[in-house]
Amino acid sequence: MSAAEGFYEVYKALPKKVQQEVRQLIEDEAKGNIRVPLEAMKEGLKEIKLIKEGKLPRKTFADFKKELANGE
Repeated sequence: MSAAEGFYEVYKALPKKVQQEVRQLIEDEAKGNIRVPLEAMKEGLKEIKLIKEGKLPRKTFADFKKELANGE
């Protein structure tokens, strides 16, 4: 079974309301409309301030990719 087929099987088992939300998220992403939760934005801004103050280390994009690959 491919990943797409597996996703579809899980999708079919979801309640109709959740299916609509998933569909909307996929459509928004395809259009380039990315939704970012307000709390995530606030947390990101706090981290930026801490980095500017020198309280958090600066990271490069390469560091970020390594963290994603390692599941951190």
